[in-house]
Amino acid sequence: MREDGREAEQDEEDDPLCPPIPFSTVEERQYCRPWRSALVVKVLGRSTSYTAISKRLNSIWAKAGGIQVTSAKKGYFLVRFTSGIDYERALTRGTWMMGENYLTMHIWDRHFNPYEHEISSTLVWARLLEIPIHFFHPEGVMKIGRRIGKPIRVDQATPAGARSDYARVCVQVDLTKPLMSQFRIHGKKYFIQY
Repeated sequence: MREDGREAEQDEEDDPLCPPIPFSTVEERQYCRPWRSALVVKVLGRSTSYTAISKRLNSIWAKAGGIQVTSAKKGYFLVRFTSGIDYERALTRGTWMMGENYLTMHIWDRHFNPYEHEISSTLVWARLLEIPIHFFHPEGVMKIGRRIGKPIRVDQATPAGARSDYARVCVQVDLTKPLMSQFRIHGKKYFIQY
């Protein structure tokens, strides 16, 4: 096989029962466009019917527009939003529950496959307890968030200084690793609450 993988590609093209179907980057971007404001959702710890989750998500998320819930097998649901406001709200407000069970959420991407996907990460709100007020700057909070996981956004109350006892950042955390519970700034220890 050549370094550029051309031999394997040629073998694929020679199989009439399984021919390759080429899609351009432009085509793929176009097909992904309706899913840009979509979340992958799963209820942790129990199976849920399409009707039950659709009803629940419509009641808590469809405020400014509508949502479309699609069953994706293995307990996953894809949720498309018609309103950017509702999408941001679902992503950035609190921890969502279905009865006593947590909803795990991931931002949809084109590689999502329910048969291959393992719940290894989820979005959480991290409270950075009692950090000095000057670190409430969005860039400062996002910098701390990057040590916790992949920061998504800072809540609106943090940079506005609406409260001084904690800053809050939405972070995608790796569930295969222990959650970070504390950090230091200039040698002083601060705690994180999820």
